[in-house]
Amino acid sequence: MRTRSYRGWLTLFIVLAAAAVLGIGPGQLAEFASGVFFRRPPAAAIAPAVNHTEPQLQARLEATASSLGHGQMAVAAIDLQSGASASLDAARTFPAASLFKLPILLEVLSQEDGGGLDPSRQLEIRQEDWTDGSGVLQARVGDSLSVRDLTQLMIQQSDNIAALVLLDVVGVGPTNALAAQLGLPATHVVDHRAGEPGDHTTSAADMAHLLQELATGQAVNQRVSEQALQLLELKQSVSWLADDLPFWVKVAHKWGDLPDARHDAGIVFTPRGSYVIAVLTQDALPDESANAIAQASRATYDYLGNR
Repeated sequence: MRTRSYRGWLTLFIVLAAAAVLGIGPGQLAEFASGVFFRRPPAAAIAPAVNHTEPQLQARLEATASSLGHGQMAVAAIDLQSGASASLDAARTFPAASLFKLPILLEVLSQEDGGGLDPSRQLEIRQEDWTDGSGVLQARVGDSLSVRDLTQLMIQQSDNIAALVLLDVVGVGPTNALAAQLGLPATHVVDHRAGEPGDHTTSAADMAHLLQELATGQAVNQRVSEQALQLLELKQSVSWLADDLPFWVKVAHKWGDLPDARHDAGIVFTPRGSYVIAVLTQDALPDESANAIAQASRATYDYLGNR
């Protein structure tokens, strides 16, 4: 505890010295100082709010849409403290990319919480589980990993093989049933092994609703919500939502990337307040998509500082 406190004060000293050199004003300096010691609030620490459209936030998000020269973009953003919200084409159904791993995550944690799935249970990676794309398990066919380890790999490394192994255990039907129970009408996990065609799907509105439920401890229950947040806040290889934000923000999120789609959906926790944001893009240039996602998150962050 002393080491952590020492590091915090050392970081604060460095920030103060840098602020003096850069000529940062008192308001910015206060935010720097609060950011150094900021910790993410636990699930359910934020009370549920009644969502309502906020014109100022809506205008900020609409301004970001112009940064996408091609393709489609959907956004849903919610200020968790006040319920102020804004959206652009949020109900539109998109290919989910790796966002399909979120309903799987909730089903895995729900079954563990109910005693139906042991997180230490060992699961073998079979040849039929092999798939390309994101992850680190492509060379580990025949190995066995625990449910707990596979769950972390599915989120932190966005491992596709881990997702398939877990989906086999918890079942496509129960996963989709939980998505429906949580109020996610556009979110559907496709049973490709049973011959079901098409892509996994979701929407910005669905992802924002799910993340709001997690932040307020209502996704299944408080225990499951907190466990999900702990996994989603692990450092991932991509975090477009945080690209244009100060270093002290805490982001619990999941990103997804396909040749024709690029998404990021998460909860951004900051000293000035916290917000949910889901940005989904399709048929756009990759760099433009990443920039639009970052701009939408920054616009929401700036709204929190001026409300």
